[in-house]
Amino acid sequence: MRSFRITAARVGAALALLAGVPAWAQDNPLARGAWGAVSSAPIDGVWYGTDLERRSDCTHPENEGSHGTYAEFDTSTASSIRVLAVNQVGITGLTCNYRGAYSGSGPGLAWSGDYSCSDGKHGTFTSRSILVTANALSIHLDVKLDTTETCAIEAVIGAGRFYP
Repeated sequence: MRSFRITAARVGAALALLAGVPAWAQDNPLARGAWGAVSSAPIDGVWYGTDLERRSDCTHPENEGSHGTYAEFDTSTASSIRVLAVNQVGITGLTCNYRGAYSGSGPGLAWSGDYSCSDGKHGTFTSRSILVTANALSIHLDVKLDTTETCAIEAVIGAGRFYP
């Protein structure tokens, strides 16, 4: 029986070879999951979870307060133009779409764009934080509605999935 010894020289040679291999995730911070620290899972795919909202400063005060719904979130990126889209389908049948450009990486990742729903709500959003691991998605957002309802919304999308 032949034994195999790992020596520092062999490890160094292997690391040197790997360092020269380009990685697609280097071009797309959203493809690195939690930015390479925890997971290499991409954000793209179908997630199941909740959309929690805290609404304030609404045109119609009865819409203020905390709200939540279970939903499916279909996420996709267009890395060549650095756009992230999240399509949300709630158990009530309401659909909402978030679409916008992202910039930066790691803790400095920022995402902002347009928000619209099948019930006529529309507005803009800006991310506070985004976390992606193989099995968990958390997106913390500020949303400002700009149609017949003008609430300021603090939202948290929390979802999970089996990956791959």
